[in-house]
Amino acid sequence: MRLYLTLALAAVASAAPALMRRDMNGAVAAYNTIAGSANDAALVSNVNTFYSNLNGVADPTDIAQSEKQVSDQIQANNRNKVPTSQTAAWVASVLVHFVQ
Repeated sequence: MRLYLTLALAAVASAAPALMRRDMNGAVAAYNTIAGSANDAALVSNVNTFYSNLNGVADPTDIAQSEKQVSDQIQANNRNKVPTSQTAAWVASVLVHFVQ
């Protein structure tokens, strides 16, 4: 599972420049799905969707920094068997500054 999370986040990070430019409305819509993620795979998917919508809208350095922080914490929480709801709440708190 850890490898899956790492690969999924790495794939989005490397593909981000090639993705079509999205808008803040899409990022907000994706952000709203994060807290309700049913499991870790859904959480990773929702976070990936958020970042793909944020591409071209926010500062690339800020995005890269938060991607690393979120990826590391999701992996750590997965290793420690932290409930998805708790991980999702933490991720949402880290990403909220992008949509305020």
